Amino acid sequence: MATRKVTRSDGAAAIAMLDRERSITMTTTKRTGYLTEVRRCHGSARFGIEPHEAPVSTFPRQPSRKDGLGVMCTEHWTAYVKGLREARIAGAASPVDEPTTTANAIISGTRATATPAANADEVAKAEALIAEVDALPAAQMAQRVGDADVQAALETSASVRIPSA
Repeated sequence: MATRKVTRSDGAAAIAMLDRERSITMTTTKRTGYLTEVRRCHGSARFGIEPHEAPVSTFPRQPSRKDGLGVMCTEHWTAYVKGLREARIAGAASPVDEPTTTANAIISGTRATATPAANADEVAKAEALIAEVDALPAAQMAQRVGDADVQAALETSASVRIPSA
């Protein structure tokens, strides 16, 4: 709400109007200062919480958000957090076997080991072609990188460095 400076010369009607605006704002919601009385609770499809309209007074304070209110009403926020906790506990009790990928290796802090190439001569030729293309001027290199033989060389080189999942 913009602050307006009103003086006696503006008249009693202007002062009364501002007093009415201020009282409406303060009585509807003391937390936000907005004139809205209902707000949309986002819900969660994962935990079966349907989105709905709820009174602003049922939303928890969340100072980090722009409007100072949470995205779910208190009842559904509690159910959502409880569901997350139960899912985390259930996940810790029964670990799932995931295929090891480079991303998982990076996250877990282990380093991926290189797999030996099926044909060392093919890899050497690919590396030489890549070095040759890298030595070209920028415009020619950009054009050459799109060629099929360079792409095949890049894939061959990549298969040596990063294990396939």
